[in-house]
Amino acid sequence: MRLTTAKVLATISVISVSLVAWAQEASLGDAAPPLSVSSWVKGEPVDLTASKGERVYLIEFWGTWCPPCRESIPHLTEVQKKYGERGLVIVGISDEEAETVRPFVAKQGDRMKYTVAIDKEQKTTEAYMGAFGLDSIPSAFLVDRKGKVVWFGHPQDEELEERLERLFPEKGDTSRR
Repeated sequence: MRLTTAKVLATISVISVSLVAWAQEASLGDAAPPLSVSSWVKGEPVDLTASKGERVYLIEFWGTWCPPCRESIPHLTEVQKKYGERGLVIVGISDEEAETVRPFVAKQGDRMKYTVAIDKEQKTTEAYMGAFGLDSIPSAFLVDRKGKVVWFGHPQDEELEERLERLFPEKGDTSRR
């Protein structure tokens, strides 16, 4: 079989389109994948569908070894404190061994006041990070009351705070929902 330049270019084009489609499996507005984690280190297990219509979730992927992740911990605790009573639940997910994560979280104590889970099999990591084409941590995903992913990015990004303000307007202010 003789390959012509046109056939080679057509094959490359098909492969390129397939790779782009694979790398961008998910987009904003899609339903949030379930949290399929190995174990819960801190807080109660979270089922995204159980509180649909009532809760907003911030799913953050992090690691104990990651300096920017460690720097985000106090910020996330403040965000949880500010919006928790209004319905925000933050879940920090690491893919490290439990023997690494548990003592780290215990040492953090009240500086890390949000739910923490381990995704050893990387099912949730792949469903979020992989589906959105992300490969660096920390990365966070905001899931609205309808169960849709409405934002993703660095957990200390100013845009996250803007999104949260729209999802949790002050009492009496319904203009930003």
